[in-house]
Amino acid sequence: MRPLLESIYERRFATNGIGRFRGVFSSFAEANRSAPRNKPLGFNCAEYGREFRDRLNRVYSFDYPMLFWLNCLLRNDITIFDFGGHAGTHFYAYSKYLAYPSGLKWIVCDLPEITRAGEDLAREQQKKGISFTNRFEDCNGADILIAAGSLQYIESPSFSEQLATLSDKPRHLLLNKLPLYNGETFVTLQNGGPSYHPQYVFNRGQFIQSIRLVGYELVDQWSVETHPGKIPFHPEKSFYCHSGLCFRLVHK
Repeated sequence: MRPLLESIYERRFATNGIGRFRGVFSSFAEANRSAPRNKPLGFNCAEYGREFRDRLNRVYSFDYPMLFWLNCLLRNDITIFDFGGHAGTHFYAYSKYLAYPSGLKWIVCDLPEITRAGEDLAREQQKKGISFTNRFEDCNGADILIAAGSLQYIESPSFSEQLATLSDKPRHLLLNKLPLYNGETFVTLQNGGPSYHPQYVFNRGQFIQSIRLVGYELVDQWSVETHPGKIPFHPEKSFYCHSGLCFRLVHK
């Protein structure tokens, strides 16, 4: 029965399977080779830049731990680096719940097609305090780094390796919607809507330790139960939910 069920799932995955996962792979290249041919690969497309307009004015249950920590950490003249922050989704949505301080600098780092859409939106909304970049190095000297559902899509270098290159690391890391579980790290393929994209599912202990080794301590963690990690036909690789982590820099 398994070949039949896999064939049925493959058709669903390639049509209305937005957000679903398929397969266990050893690399991004292997996952890309397996992708259906009806959509492109990767995030750097104009259609992604136009997505999530409905999220600019609302937050979800998984946002509340982020709001809690941001509320604790906000101060005047603070710089927030939003890694994989799309067109500024968090900047707009969180402004309904947080009193942004004077001098706030919110830097969104994403792919060129997406940051162009973000710049257009900021001009349309006449918003100040938000800017865009395509360079992780612009995180140098930031007070807080946010990465909400983005780190798993970066093939290399790893997040901890990128942090290690910074001469002035962010004081705090707020990481959300991370696929963490207790098995070996692997790659799976996701139907993202406009395109397909491979992503990592990380070993929890190894991921946390990699950030500790570049000078951070873990101060909080939470479950993102709205985001299950079911890998069909691979129960040993599936996980109950995604995770959130808060780190604080202790060693420069």
